Amino acid sequence: GDDDDSSSDAKIGRETRRAGAMLASGRASDAREILFSSAFEDACGRKALPFAALALRAECEAERGAAGEDALGALYALCIDMVRERANDEVVVEEWRRRSRAVALAMSSRMMRKGDARAALAWLDALARSAPSEPSYRSAAGRAHLMMGDLEGARLCFESAEALTLALGSAASEAQKLDVSRDRGEYLLAGARFREAKDTFDALLAKSQDATTMVNAAVAAVYNGDLDTSRALLEKSLLEAKPGDV
Repeated sequence: GDDDDSSSDAKIGRETRRAGAMLASGRASDAREILFSSAFEDACGRKALPFAALALRAECEAERGAAGEDALGALYALCIDMVRERANDEVVVEEWRRRSRAVALAMSSRMMRKGDARAALAWLDALARSAPSEPSYRSAAGRAHLMMGDLEGARLCFESAEALTLALGSAASEAQKLDVSRDRGEYLLAGARFREAKDTFDALLAKSQDATTMVNAAVAAVYNGDLDTSRALLEKSLLEAKPGDV
């Protein structure tokens, strides 16, 4: 009956959130046990899996190696197919576009962690075309160019991200503003402009104490001969680091 359906939906939602928390904390095997368990399958019954569960399952598969990334690719293809099939329903189309961007971002992040910046750029270019006014995709593309040693490509992406952030005006989030400073610091560091990089990261540390910023600030401090500050920042970054921090 309706009560059984409601109870089943609640269980699916609860278990999906639990698996998501485990995956976010680096416990992919535990998340997989939940999402691929017979109990989870029974709760879903004949219903189609909710998209959140599909996405987490794909992430779990991708964690197992390169072959598993096909699961994320298939999920992205599903999103694009749904956008085409539901073209007359703008609300539904926008939801599937949002989902496609989430999958593409997951793929680009995975490629960056593997050191495959060129593959990451392919996904980031698709994201930038899908949401041309979103600065974060240009920022991420700039970091991919830095990974490849392409300073000019990085500069163009970072300048584009900064221009898009400025265009947002008061609507720009604090995170987007911080990204502009972080981009500038990483570009200066990669270009061996160590004094300017240190000044940029010192100013950024007053606003953000995330592990990545602290590591970059520590590197800049080393190149400026400040070993004590560098050591302290690296030690603190180890305490602040979360799974997925680079």
